[in-house]
Amino acid sequence: MSVKVVIHIGPPKTGTSAIQFCLQQDKQRLAENGIYYPKHATDVNGISSGNLSSVYDITNTERSISKTKVSKLLASCEKLKMHTLLLSSEFFFERMSEVVGIFPEAQFIAYIRNPLDSFESLYNQSIKRHHKIEPIKKPPLLPKFYLTKLERFVDEIGADKFVFRSYSKHAFFGGTIVDDFYSILSIQPPSNTRVTINPSYSFEALEFKRWINQFCSPSLALQADKVLQSFDSSSAGFSLIEPQMFDLYKAQAFKFLKKLSHKYSVFGSEQLLEDVQNTKQADFKSQRLELDDFMKVADYLNQQNPSLYKSICYALYLSSYRSCFTNEYGQVFIKKYKLSEVSDHSMLKVKILNFVKRLLGKPIYTEELPFSLSTSDDINRLRAKLKLDSDISDIEILRELAFLAEKNHDIGLAYVFMKRAQKLRPNGPLINNKIKYYERKIDNAKTDK
Repeated sequence: MSVKVVIHIGPPKTGTSAIQFCLQQDKQRLAENGIYYPKHATDVNGISSGNLSSVYDITNTERSISKTKVSKLLASCEKLKMHTLLLSSEFFFERMSEVVGIFPEAQFIAYIRNPLDSFESLYNQSIKRHHKIEPIKKPPLLPKFYLTKLERFVDEIGADKFVFRSYSKHAFFGGTIVDDFYSILSIQPPSNTRVTINPSYSFEALEFKRWINQFCSPSLALQADKVLQSFDSSSAGFSLIEPQMFDLYKAQAFKFLKKLSHKYSVFGSEQLLEDVQNTKQADFKSQRLELDDFMKVADYLNQQNPSLYKSICYALYLSSYRSCFTNEYGQVFIKKYKLSEVSDHSMLKVKILNFVKRLLGKPIYTEELPFSLSTSDDINRLRAKLKLDSDISDIEILRELAFLAEKNHDIGLAYVFMKRAQKLRPNGPLINNKIKYYERKIDNAKTDK
């Protein structure tokens, strides 16, 4: 039995999460129609890397295609008498040459979206999920991102291997991206195809998230992301591009998509081009949040999740030497809680572990965060690296680290090291006095700066 392989590659920002969510929920009915869709995990936001792990072996730093996994997938299809293996992952788009090599007869599904929409959406996503803090950059030529790369892939692999669809509400067969995708499979879609996964931020939530990205660990920022998605505002629809530049980008997008639709057969291309031509810009917003609007988001976060607010507050206190603490946002954010009220709401911080890694001479990679080293583990490694005798206690090491941080004017880091020492010696007078001193220094910074 020959198994047909259909691979959905996105590209990013073309409704992949909604498609994967529905496919995952609809596995049984897909199987009844002869289509095998391997299961995959989703995160707290319902977002997934799709079938990445069904095809690739994944380690901390490497992703390598697994011939064994691919053979098992095809064998499972034949054993279950399935005629089609369906896979979906945006990661496949980044590794097209590898994927084609392992699935030479596969058919690829790709959606074509207005690159002007993608440009702003990708920037917003970089703040939501990728810890970006810089304002949006607006080059003279509209970046085509994935469409340029897709065009190169198609020219290398051959257009006959691709099914191109327009990402446009007026071009979707059936009215939604899920309806449209199921029409490619020639299967009746599920009864409810209007699924909202990864909802967009309001302008206020976006700028608030950009601010906390400066000092929060990725794991803490991810918790905030879940709350910020539900923050409602009249500015839900907005644009970060000046109107004159927007019009220039719009003309460039139309020209590029017209060329692409003439070059390849793209389902719904006429509706897509019409949508681009009729696009009206949402309200332009300059990337500066008024203090009142900032506090609306901060108050909402505190109402929805006080513990999370305190954790963010604590992370901000540990950045008391930085502008994110001393500026007006930082000063109003910490007014709700003193350092002593929030210090026990955060465990060992990324910043501490970064500091220890630097002392150990180890490189620091953002993608490794958050670290999972235990308290004893990092101290033992430091002890071994510095060749410290066993008669030097963990408390002494932690105190010396605190003094070193204090000497370098990083009172937040000194405070955390000393708090760890306090857990080992709760009644130590020097330790407790130093903690009170650090708390006063940091709390006073609210009014001194």
